[in-house]
Amino acid sequence: MDDQLQQMEWFTNELMRFNERLATSMNDLETQHEYVSPLWQDTMRLSYNREWEPLGQIMRGYLDREARDYVEFLHIKMHALRGYLYGNG
Repeated sequence: MDDQLQQMEWFTNELMRFNERLATSMNDLETQHEYVSPLWQDTMRLSYNREWEPLGQIMRGYLDREARDYVEFLHIKMHALRGYLYGNG
């Protein structure tokens, strides 16, 4: 079970790093979209938007809600596992 706790800690740390990198990338991409938007107004942009907008909404939803919830869930589970392994006191 100690190995399980170590793996959960590792995964949680990696997930937090992933979330930080994803947030940075999304912020950069959104900034670039704002920059290019007035300049890029053709049919290719409309096609791009049809593909990008649903994905962008999903990614932003993950970052704004789910990312935090997943990490919190893992912290709760690790706390419970530590209590099981080492006691609550």
